[in-house]
Amino acid sequence: MGKIFSLLFFAITLFSCKYENKTDFSQSLKLNARKDSLDDTILAQANKTVSNSTINNSFLGDSTLSQPDYFTSISQNNGTKKLENQNILYKKYYSDSKNNEVSIFNSRGLNIKIVKEKFLDKGNMKINLYTFFNGKKIDSIQFYRDFEGNGFGSYNCLSYYDKKADKIWQLQYFPVTPNPSGDSPGIISFTRKSINSEGMIKVDSTYYLDEYLEAEMDKYNLYY
Repeated sequence: MGKIFSLLFFAITLFSCKYENKTDFSQSLKLNARKDSLDDTILAQANKTVSNSTINNSFLGDSTLSQPDYFTSISQNNGTKKLENQNILYKKYYSDSKNNEVSIFNSRGLNIKIVKEKFLDKGNMKINLYTFFNGKKIDSIQFYRDFEGNGFGSYNCLSYYDKKADKIWQLQYFPVTPNPSGDSPGIISFTRKSINSEGMIKVDSTYYLDEYLEAEMDKYNLYY
């Protein structure tokens, strides 16, 4: 009788241990599932934040335009390739982006909008920058342009907007010099513009200007 009782007690104890282990394992799965779900949520939110930040920053242009040695770098022997690659990046981003505009607000009531204009012709891409003060449109400039046409071949405008300083660096050029046609880029101008507290855009530094190519630009109505 004593042996039977001992065997019965042993069986009950073993069953209890297995049940306890099974319960702990089930709880662990649930906890891990919750943790994984939470981690996925945090990761998704982080990716979303990075994605939005990337969109905003890319719309502002390439910050290398604001570097002190930028103009020197595009004026050297490899300048043609540098401009070609830079324009490819601009064109690819604006073409692939699902966003049509980005708005930047500041505490002074100024709103900067960089807008992707719509064209049926894929060979004519234009991005404009607009300023608004207290909800009213104040000023605008051409921000990016990739345009092909008869007579001049093609024309590009690359810009970078520094939202902290409210300044715009802008390069305008013909990838191949027109009239007479050459085999190197014809740089029209390289400037820095400032946006004042009321939204007006003014040129405050002209680093380079080719008046002949500027006249060509005016001849083909490329200013805007």
